[in-house]
Amino acid sequence: PVAELILSHDFDIVGTQEGNKRQIADLEALMPAYDCTGHPYSDNTGNIHNATIFYKRDKLELLDKGTFWYSPTPEVESIGWDANDHRLCHWGKFRDKASGREFFFFNSHLFWRLEVARSMSGGVLVSQVQKIAGESPAIAVGDYNSREETPQVKDILTLLNDAYRISETAPAGPVETDLGGGNFLGPAKARIDFIFTSKDIRVKDYTVIDDKRDNGHYPSDHLPIVCSLS
Repeated sequence: PVAELILSHDFDIVGTQEGNKRQIADLEALMPAYDCTGHPYSDNTGNIHNATIFYKRDKLELLDKGTFWYSPTPEVESIGWDANDHRLCHWGKFRDKASGREFFFFNSHLFWRLEVARSMSGGVLVSQVQKIAGESPAIAVGDYNSREETPQVKDILTLLNDAYRISETAPAGPVETDLGGGNFLGPAKARIDFIFTSKDIRVKDYTVIDDKRDNGHYPSDHLPIVCSLS
């Protein structure tokens, strides 16, 4: 169902969070037009998740990639502050084959119910985007486990725009994106997933997709966001 959603909406590039090794392998097999880059991380039960970026190989070329951790030492694999598991951002530098333009794409998964770690993570993202992307266009997506009024999101907004707030057309679909961990029926309870963009990027539209499977379940316990960017 996740592959069907990505293919039916024809995403050029998409950030996924929490997929395990088998799920990522399944997506690779089911979406042969896409390449991917990602990095594994573990929760406090020893489960291995992946922050993975899928992108259309006929449209985009991966030029560079890397990972940083949401901790006081982001360049080193580490657990931050009051957290009890690893959380990270995996990023890629891409070239649009048609235009030759280059941009950076950051894919994050922040802590859940860990207030110090979450509140400090916004500043880590800002400093790393500045260091890695510099003046280049940057897109930062992910499950931020944070509402927009939180300190971490306010920190991010000192550098990047919230696509929901600057869309040139009215946002479409539901506002909330979080169905709750392991809940595939809804309703969504909060807007905790974001697409952030650097100031030189236009957001033409913004949609939260609420497609359901034939059995009435959503494909994920989060609703995906899609934007057309320029």
